[in-house]
Order: sequence, then C-alpha cells, then structure tokens
Amino acid sequence: MSRPRPDLDRRALIKGAAILGGGAAISSLLPAWAQSATPGLVSTLPTLSGEDIKLTIGHTPIMIDGKRRHAVTINGTVPGPLIRLKEGQRVRIAVTNTLDEDTSIHWHGLLVPFEMDGVPGVSFPGIRPGETFVYEFPIIQSGTYWYHSHSGLQEAEGHYAPIVIEPAKPDPVAYDREHVLVLADHSEMHPHLIFKRLKQQGGVFNYQRQTIAGLLAGKDQTLGERIEWAKMLMDPTDISDVTGAVMTFLVNGHGPKDNWTGLFKPGERVRLRFINSAAQMVFNVRIPGLKLTVVAADGQNVRPVEVDEFQIGNAETYDVIVQPTEDRAYTIVSEAIDRSGMGRATLAPRAGMSAAVPPLRERPILTMKDMGMDMSAHAGMGATGMAGMDHSSMPGMDHGAMPGMAAAGPPPGMAPRM
Repeated sequence: MSRPRPDLDRRALIKGAAILGGGAAISSLLPAWAQSATPGLVSTLPTLSGEDIKLTIGHTPIMIDGKRRHAVTINGTVPGPLIRLKEGQRVRIAVTNTLDEDTSIHWHGLLVPFEMDGVPGVSFPGIRPGETFVYEFPIIQSGTYWYHSHSGLQEAEGHYAPIVIEPAKPDPVAYDREHVLVLADHSEMHPHLIFKRLKQQGGVFNYQRQTIAGLLAGKDQTLGERIEWAKMLMDPTDISDVTGAVMTFLVNGHGPKDNWTGLFKPGERVRLRFINSAAQMVFNVRIPGLKLTVVAADGQNVRPVEVDEFQIGNAETYDVIVQPTEDRAYTIVSEAIDRSGMGRATLAPRAGMSAAVPPLRERPILTMKDMGMDMSAHAGMGATGMAGMDHSSMPGMDHGAMPGMAAAGPPPGMAPRM
C-alpha cells in the first residue's frame, strides 16, 4: 500500500505557492486526499495535523453553485479543515470564537474526557464571544469521524468538518489513494426560520404529496389505504422534515453544479471516506458503474461487504473501497432519501471530466409496515376472539383456582352476565 502523506506546514505551503505562482500551485502541493480537481474553485478540505492545532469560528460568505451565501465557518471554509491525527498521540486544539454568540465543538464519536466533549451546559459552559477554549485529549482510537458545533443551529449553517485518525498498527485496509467526502445540506433560508415554519406546520416543505390525479390514475395507494392514513392524520410521503425544496445538497461544500471532482488512476484501489454532516437529510449513496466495498462504519473496521449502494444516516460515517479500471469518469450520487434532490460529485482520472448524472428516482411511499402498524401478523384475531390461542397453556391463567371464580357460578348476589 502506498499513499503520499506529506506533513504540510501551512506557512511553507503558502510560501511555496507564492514561489511557484499562485493558487494552482497550492493544489499541486496538496496530497491526493486533500485535492479537488473542480475547475474554478479552490482545493477543498485544507488539512491540519500535529499536536497543536488552531481553529477560528466566524461568519464567512461562501459560493455554492455560483450563488453567494452566508455560512458559519471554521477557519473560513465549509466544511472546516480536515484534522488528521494518529492513534496514540495527544492533541491540543485551541478554538477561538469570533461570532457574537456562544459556540462550541463536539468531537463526534471520539472517546475523550467528559470535560472535553464540547456540549454546552453538560460538559462545559461553551465558548463565549471573543474567547478561546483549548481542548486537550489523547487519541485512543482510529477511523473516520467528524466535529461540529453543539450551539444553537450553527451546524446547519456550515459549522462542521471531518477527522481522520490513522491507526497505530498497519491499516488492515489496503488502498492506493483516498478521498474524504463530507455530505451536507445548506439552505438560503436561515435555519431558525426553517425551524419556526416546521413548528407552525408539519410537512410544510413536502412538495411531493399525493394528489387526486394520482389516486384516479391508480398510483401510489388505493383509496382504502389513503383513508387509513387520513384517520391517523399522517402523510405517507412525509419522509423528511426538510427537503430539496429549500436545501442544496453538498459534497465537500460543493453544490451539484460545482461538481466536486476527486482524481484516480485506473486500477487503483480508492478509499472513499463518507461523512453525513447534514443537519437534516439521510442519503442513499451510489456510484453507477462501480461496486462499493464497505470496509468501515462509524470509524470501526467491518468485514468487507460489496454493495451497489448504501444508506447513510445523520452523523454516520462509512468507508468504502472502489477500484475503477476504466479510463473514464464516474458520478458519485448522494440522493436524498425522499428523492427531493441529490448531491453530486465526480471520480475521474483527469480534471474537467464528468459522467452522466442519473435522474432522481421515484419518491417513496410509506406503508403501514413502515410505521409498525402492519396487522397482517395478527391474522385470526377478529371479532370472534383470539382464535388459535390456547389459554390453558399460559402459566398462571387458571381462573378456576382464583377465589370467587369457581365453576359453580358467581358470588351470591351477582347475576351472571349474558
């Protein structure tokens, strides 16, 4: 297994870029897992490593699909810097808050002392505006993880970033190159307004509801099934509270039109570290034309299993191996679970290449079984009683042995019920 991992010093990198002639040089100096071949955009996932790391939380305008948006950023980027650590080391991370409100960082999935867990009001008071808090803890595990705010709704505004921890012993997963892919959702609507509208009306962002025309066409459900759902005041198309109607789905801070691109050489084993940092959305991930071999889940190595696609819930991480042998581009699809939109990226041997983007699949319809309301397993329990159930075999249910319940009849003065 070979993979370039130069220890990059930020100042040396910037100095080298100046000597070599600007931004393009920065991209060429970055290791493979930190590079983006996306035209017109800076290389994503700047990387920090070592024992002393400095992070600054602030407000920064960002560009998504050519539109200027606001974000809460870490060191000025969304996602924030990839922190790359080594199992067995000790790390000090100084976090400075330049916001006008409290902030925090929670190290999702990391085993840390409770006072370093980063949950305001539980493990520490939070980081006040203008203050710096130093997290310090040993690294006693390895794998793919992430970090994010636990203050207000800052995570939904962009306050999240990946962590990769290399194992102390040789990695049992062989690969030639890796890319970290941070999946997320981002809205032009402020998350506080989204939250307010959701409290005012459930399903307010569900634009894929069933229609009378669909019923008449015999699509989705029968009239009887719709009546059952109506009795429960529920909607079988209400899969996700916030949808693509108000969200753009991102890969490493890039919208579908930005098309983040990771490079490979045909025949290489490429490790893709997926992190779902979305505040709301669950994704179905696939790469048409490639099999995905899942080798780790939530930072833990698993017995490899080959799949066509996988579902990644909020805060989950999955590591997969792909081995493209053809000299062509492949589309990385992260489709919203309610099929209201998708994140899109590309895996390609050269910059500027792209592959066909599949259309969104048919939106799902929930069933009574999905809701735990499937009564078919209780066949025989009709109006005539619980047929087929031998009560005499149930311990402790001998009513004849109960005082006053003998076969001779009811107690004096109590008329039998007919």
